[in-house]
Amino acid sequence: VVIGIELVKIPRTDNYRPHFVLYSLCKDTIKECMDIPIVLQQFYDKKNFQLDIPFDANSNLFKEAVEIIKRQYPILKSDKVSIKDIISAIDNYSLTKRFSIAPNSYFQGEFMQMKLEIELFAGNTKKVQEILNVIEKRDWDIKHFTVCGVDVEEWIDNLQKEIYKQDLFIQKVENNLTDKKLAKLDISLLCD
Repeated sequence: VVIGIELVKIPRTDNYRPHFVLYSLCKDTIKECMDIPIVLQQFYDKKNFQLDIPFDANSNLFKEAVEIIKRQYPILKSDKVSIKDIISAIDNYSLTKRFSIAPNSYFQGEFMQMKLEIELFAGNTKKVQEILNVIEKRDWDIKHFTVCGVDVEEWIDNLQKEIYKQDLFIQKVENNLTDKKLAKLDISLLCD
């Protein structure tokens, strides 16, 4: 998993917004992994306004933004990141208004898949099976999956194959971890 802060330029302004991002490293190539984040969450100031920072901002405004970010996502300032904290960040994001109104959507399926893959990489077989059971029993919105170009049954079959071929899955993630694009990033250890 790649976790961090991404600065997104606001169109037609000289401002940017920092976002908490979480990218999967479980796809076939690093390009696919870094294409679209699983989580892209904005930060808010004390007045609950979106955190906009001018490019020419003074250091005090930037320092204030850093403190807000650390308070809202303490996971970003740790040398060790727990699986529980990552899963919690995904769960919290999935409960935002944008996603919670469609609890059986493809997006919710992606969140569940990400949690399963994190547990699979960590070797938590019991948790993997629990998540897979939830996925298999859920009454997914087939129309939404189809609009997103995904067949529900095929998606579940692919998850089962991923679990069955865990060694190949782990090798794929490890290959993505060694990509030169990630070499400049700070690394935190994943712990239970």
